Amino acid sequence: MSTRRGWGGVDRLDERRGRYSVSRRSRRWWLRIFYFLVDCCVVDAHILYNSVHPGETITMLEFRQQVFRGLVADYRACCRRSNLSGCAWIRRRSIHAALSRKPKGVPEDIRMRAVGVHMPVKLPNFRRCRLCSTRTRNKRSRIACNTCQVALCVTPCFADFHK
Repeated sequence: MSTRRGWGGVDRLDERRGRYSVSRRSRRWWLRIFYFLVDCCVVDAHILYNSVHPGETITMLEFRQQVFRGLVADYRACCRRSNLSGCAWIRRRSIHAALSRKPKGVPEDIRMRAVGVHMPVKLPNFRRCRLCSTRTRNKRSRIACNTCQVALCVTPCFADFHK
């Protein structure tokens, strides 16, 4: 990010905060203040992270993704550890619905990390291939990746998906 002459700290904060803001429109004024404070905290945390780790500076988007994945991993570990009963502050039905939904995409760090452990497994029934199936051309396969949990054709989709 280039420093612009005449810009103060508030202008720089607004520029960094505006790129990937979590704020949403709301009639409740206190909720908008909360969103603003979350954005400011994430921007400050990103600046601190880059100053502490000068050799491995990351972009704001990568930092936000890592923060999000860290928060979600803790939530899922809590629900797995307690077998869906320890999270008393969340209704059991909503947890079950969230865990039973299939993921829309596999994160890049899971899909590309240690590609040697991604092995094809046979499924009991046919599922749509994640890579080559479209709305007009429905391609089905009984093979899935054991790590990513997505159905893929053996050739060439399995290898192409993990590249």
